[in-house]
Amino acid sequence: MTSIKAIRTSRADTGTIRGRLIWLMAAALMLALLGEQGASAGTLSLLVLTLGVALLGLPHGAFDHLTGARLIAHYLPGARHPRACLGVFMLGYTLLSITLLWCWYHRPALGLTLFLLLSAAHFGTDWRGQQPLGCRLCWGALVIALPFVWRPEEVADIIQKLAVADPAPFLSTARPIMALALGIVLVGVRRRGVAFLSATGLLLLGAAALNPLAYFVCYFCCFHSPLHLSAIRHEHGLIRRRRMLTVAAPVVVLTWLGAGAGYLWMSHDHVAGALIKTIFIGLACLTVPHMLVEWLGERIAHRPPEAVHG
Repeated sequence: MTSIKAIRTSRADTGTIRGRLIWLMAAALMLALLGEQGASAGTLSLLVLTLGVALLGLPHGAFDHLTGARLIAHYLPGARHPRACLGVFMLGYTLLSITLLWCWYHRPALGLTLFLLLSAAHFGTDWRGQQPLGCRLCWGALVIALPFVWRPEEVADIIQKLAVADPAPFLSTARPIMALALGIVLVGVRRRGVAFLSATGLLLLGAAALNPLAYFVCYFCCFHSPLHLSAIRHEHGLIRRRRMLTVAAPVVVLTWLGAGAGYLWMSHDHVAGALIKTIFIGLACLTVPHMLVEWLGERIAHRPPEAVHG
């Protein structure tokens, strides 16, 4: 199991990487502005979104089966057939994704609500170890709510493409959430740290200056995914890139195939609508089990050695 010393080393490395990724996100925002992605999303925004999520976004969730194996070893240390247990674990993981897909198909507003709430909580983990829980949750809320407040017409169009007929409740709810979250983040501003405040400033700039899809790409693909991928590499000892790619490739390819099937299923829609549905509903279906696995993995990873082995 992960030792306390290894965890501390991982946190220090994550802090360093976090600083570098802030610069990467700043560069991505500048490049997007130079590419005139402040206007409404067009073909280029959709293309970058699709490639970014496929190549940079999905891989950070492609190691959940390793965390599953660790959970099985922890909670069922005497299991005679650990591979069968892992198969049951992955079946449950898949069924949970399918359940959310079914929910979105029959109750799209409920599906979107769950996705937004869980995404806000998940994005808050980007500052785990550096900020208190309340501040982390406010960060995640800001990531989600800012485009709803500053680019409402474009967000409303995306929401309708996600099969939600009335985006008004989502837009009106986002305003007080953003105001509250930003206020809490700025209270005690001197204690937040330069990196956290710089990243918050970039969020504000990106949400105001870019269309929502470009903003999402800059954050999700240039900060969130690389940060979590780095933490996962340390957690599972996948230091060599070749080994990391070997482990992740089968899961990523299967996800691509599933996304392709989903796109064909929705291909009667306009291309933009079908792509947005495939990307965001697909991310929603992966987010729920991924968050659950990550939460359980964190619980056992940060326990003292005697608690883990006891």
